[in-house]
Amino acid sequence: MTKKDILLIGIIPPPINGQTIAFQALANEMNVSILTLSGKRNENIGNRLIKAIIYFRLLFRLITKLIFKNHVVYHTLSQSKGGFMRDFPIVLMAKFLGSKIIVHIHGGNYDGFYEVQTPFFQKQIRKMLNLTNSIIVLSENMKRMFDFEPKLRTKIKVIPNGLPWHVEEKKTKNKVLPTDKNTAMKILFLSNLIESKGYLDVLESIEILVNKLGQNVKADFCGEFIYYDDALKFKNTSDAKGYFFDFISENRILQNIEYQGIIENKIKQKLLKEAHFFILPTQYINEGQPISIIEAMAYHCVVLTTNYRGISEMIKDNESGIFVEFNNPNSIVQQIHHLIQNPSEYNRISNNSYQNFQANFTKERHLKTLIHEIESHLEKKNVIDFHSDTAVEFDEKYHESAPFQERYAIWTTLLNKYIKPGMKVLDAGCGSGIFSIYLARKKCIVVGIDGSKTMIELCNENQILSNSTVTFIQDCLPFENLNNYAKQDLIICSSVLEYIIDIERVIRQFTELLNPNGLVIISMPNKDSWYRKMEKYIFKVTGKPAYYQFIQNIVSEEEFSKRLNQYGFELQEVIYYPNTTLFSRLLKVIGISEKNTNTMFVGVYKLH
Repeated sequence: MTKKDILLIGIIPPPINGQTIAFQALANEMNVSILTLSGKRNENIGNRLIKAIIYFRLLFRLITKLIFKNHVVYHTLSQSKGGFMRDFPIVLMAKFLGSKIIVHIHGGNYDGFYEVQTPFFQKQIRKMLNLTNSIIVLSENMKRMFDFEPKLRTKIKVIPNGLPWHVEEKKTKNKVLPTDKNTAMKILFLSNLIESKGYLDVLESIEILVNKLGQNVKADFCGEFIYYDDALKFKNTSDAKGYFFDFISENRILQNIEYQGIIENKIKQKLLKEAHFFILPTQYINEGQPISIIEAMAYHCVVLTTNYRGISEMIKDNESGIFVEFNNPNSIVQQIHHLIQNPSEYNRISNNSYQNFQANFTKERHLKTLIHEIESHLEKKNVIDFHSDTAVEFDEKYHESAPFQERYAIWTTLLNKYIKPGMKVLDAGCGSGIFSIYLARKKCIVVGIDGSKTMIELCNENQILSNSTVTFIQDCLPFENLNNYAKQDLIICSSVLEYIIDIERVIRQFTELLNPNGLVIISMPNKDSWYRKMEKYIFKVTGKPAYYQFIQNIVSEEEFSKRLNQYGFELQEVIYYPNTTLFSRLLKVIGISEKNTNTMFVGVYKLH
C-alpha cells in the first residue's frame, strides 16, 4: 500500500467548529482521496433530504473505492445517536471490504453518549468500535471514555489538537497590560455561543469589571449563537440572543462589547493579536480540547478557562494559563483583577502560554503525529503485526460470529474429553486467550504464549474479567529456548501452524515438550475443501481475505497426520469444521462430504 491508498472521511466547514477546522487542516496537508459529509445544522425537510443524498452517495463512492483495493480509511466519529447511525455503516463497510479503519473523536463525551443508549444500541456501539484498527483521542484522560469496553485500550492513541495554520514567530509578540487608563484592556471570547461554553459568565464578568471596578474594557464575542441540549437558561437560540443584547443595553456596556459573529481568519488573527485575555469558562457536554485555546496561546494571550476534559492537559494552572470556575463570573473577575495588580505575573503567564503552544500545539507537531499514525497502517505487516491489528476484532468474533462459535464448541468438547484437573497445558498461539482461560477454569495449569504483544495484553484483560489464573507470555513459534518451559501433558495449537514456515521444527519441539503419552490438539486449514482450492484465486483478484497473504501451509488431514506420525504421534480423532461459505453449505446439502465442504480440521494426536 502507498500514500495514495489513504482515504479521509469527514466534515469540512461549514459549520465552523473544532472538528471541521481540524479535518480541513488535515485534508489540506495530505494529497489523498477525501469524501466529505454534510455538517449543516438546518434540519428542515429539504436539508435532511439533501444530507441523506450526500450520505448515500458517499457510501456508494466508498464501496466503489474499496471493493477492488484496500485502503486505510480515516473517519471522524460523532457523539450522538444520529451520528452513530451515520458512522456505523461507514466503519462496517470499510472493514467488510478488507480496509483498515482509523476513527478520530474530537469530543470528550463518548462515554456519556454511550451510557444513555439502550442495551441494543450499546452493543452496536461496542461492535463498531471493536471493528476499528485505531481510535484517536485528544488527551490521556479521555482514554477513560472507553472504559465501558476494556478490550479497546490497546487501540487508543492520544494525539492532542494543534493550531490549524502556521504562525510566524515574528508576527507575534509578548503582551503587557495597558498602564494608561485611556487604553482599553481587551478580552476575547472565541467559540460558538453555546450556553454551556460559558459566554454568559464572560458577559457578566465584563459588567462587573466595568461598572463595579471601573476598568476600561473592550470585549469581542466571536461565534454563532447555537442552542444545545445541555442549555439550562434558554429554550432556543432566539431567547439566548435576545438576552445577550438586552443585558448589554440594560447594564450600559454597549461601548465595551462588540458581537463579531462568525469571522474570517484574518479578522480572527487581528483580534487574537490585540487581546490581553482569552476567556472560555466551558462546561460544554461534548467539549474535548478547544482549538480556540490553542489559537489564543499562539498569540501570547493569557487564557482563563475551566479545568475540564482535555483542557486539563493543555495548560498548567497559574503557569501557562489560569483555571476559573464555570457559572461563576466573580472567579473570572478575581483572576483578572489580581493580574492587573501584578503585571509581572501577567507577563510571565503570557510568555509561558506562548512557550506551551510552541512546545506542544503547533500545526506542524500535530499534523506530523496524526499523519504518522495514519501512514503507519500503510506498512506491510508481518503475521504478528496483522494479528495485533485485528486482536480485538478476533476476540469479538467468538461472541458475534457463527463459525467462531462453532469452533469454540468443537474445541471445548474435545478438551472436555481429553483433559483432567491438574494437567499441565501449553496453549501455543493463544490469541486472545479464550481456550487458555477455559482450561484454567477446568483446573488445568495453563501457560499461554503468543507472538503479539497486543494479544497478550488482551489475554491479561480477559483473565482479569474471567477471574482465572493463566501465565501468559509473549513468545513465538518456533521457540528460541525450550528450557523456558516445563514438560507438558497437553499442547493445543489452534489455527497457528498455517502461518509458520518451519513447521517441522515446531513439531519436533512439541515432542520435546510433551510428557510420555502426552497429547497435542492442532487445527489446520483443510486442503481438501473445495473452497480452499479456490481461495488463492479469490485472493489474487480481490486481495481478500487479508490473512491469506501470510498463509504458509494448507494441508489435507491425511497428509498432516502422516507427517506427525513420523515424529511419534498417533491420530486419536479428527473433526472437520465449519461451513463458512454459502458455497460450502450448498455442497453439503447435495451430499458432498464434510471433508470437501468444511474449511478447517482439528486433530487429536497422542505421543508414543
